[in-house]
Amino acid sequence: MLAGEISQDNTTVFPFSPNVDRNIPATTPGKPAPSYTIAPIEKKFRFPQVFRTNFAVDQKLFRDIVGSVEFMFTQSLSNIYYYNANFKPSVSNFSGPDNRPRFAGSSSLVRINSKVTEAPVLSSRPHGQSMTATVKVEKPLRSKGLGWTIAYNYGRARDIALASTIAASSWSAIRSINGNNLPDLAYSDNDLRHRLLGSITYRIEIAKTVAFQVSLFGATQNQGRFSYLYSGDMNGDGVTGNDLIYIPKNQGEMNFEQYSITVGGVPKVFTVQEQKDAFESFINQDGFLKSHRGKYAERNGALQPTLAKFDLSAVLEFFRKFGKNRHTIQIRGDIFNFGNMINSEWGVADVVNTSTPVAARPAVNNLPVFRMNTISNNLTYSTYRKGTSLVDVWQAQLGLRYIF
Repeated sequence: MLAGEISQDNTTVFPFSPNVDRNIPATTPGKPAPSYTIAPIEKKFRFPQVFRTNFAVDQKLFRDIVGSVEFMFTQSLSNIYYYNANFKPSVSNFSGPDNRPRFAGSSSLVRINSKVTEAPVLSSRPHGQSMTATVKVEKPLRSKGLGWTIAYNYGRARDIALASTIAASSWSAIRSINGNNLPDLAYSDNDLRHRLLGSITYRIEIAKTVAFQVSLFGATQNQGRFSYLYSGDMNGDGVTGNDLIYIPKNQGEMNFEQYSITVGGVPKVFTVQEQKDAFESFINQDGFLKSHRGKYAERNGALQPTLAKFDLSAVLEFFRKFGKNRHTIQIRGDIFNFGNMINSEWGVADVVNTSTPVAARPAVNNLPVFRMNTISNNLTYSTYRKGTSLVDVWQAQLGLRYIF
């Protein structure tokens, strides 16, 4: 339990002292602090529980080839759920096509008790479920010869929110339309969707004490999900960066304001029409936004493209039996993201340029007003750019192992 603290920068009024009581803040017995945070737990809170069922079949198809089918379904019976008990209801709704609830306008004005900065309550709800289905065909690798596997996996997961280690940030990190006390069941951060896996291995014994093995592993899958949000506090609930965007049907539903930035000491003006044209172009090049015009973006509604990667490994073994034990020396070489070694455009991830293309501004006549955000001082950009991290290029390693 954290009873109190001092937070002050660039000061010398609290010098180090061997007297541990020297800098304790002065308090008045029986008088509460001017402001404080609480993090209560509901009496009816239940630890997470799930109902899970699965069905699987393994069947030998012919010779030594085996087919497998598996289906798994999970339903939450009690799942972590946060709400802010010190949060006032909305005061009205916006006008226009985006008519979501509107709150008082700042973190202090939305408090029921002005002294309580936050009161996130830990509770439980039966929200969330997931399912996975897998189909696999394989020829198991024996001591030598050819072995291979090919499998397809489909997964879907939905929840209200993912809890972190801190109650306050767990509540404020919820992405919503109607406010964080009224989140919707939507795609989970762990929703995977499509994944195709394959591997092939060939092993040969060159002599009675020497063997060589080469393997190729490949996987292609969706790179994840993300949410389109407004930057700033669009609905006035005192939380920034948590409001899911409304996707306009056309430019007539866009309400931008003119603004300027300074580039190299020179003002650069972005007119209302320039922002409308740029946002229209951005929507049309994005499959998710284009197919959801006139609707609110779902939490984690945007599914990132698939990415294919291949890894290659080769192992040379020298083995011999001494007494009862077999001793083996392995020389192994691995090339990770092998496809990128063949073609520099393969195996490179798609990185989201921004999940907040639009910034919220103060409403005018109860209508939301926006600015389109820039990237590199420009309004024109696409959803993705190519990754430039270490995992986007091929890597190689050489290893030596002694097994006994």
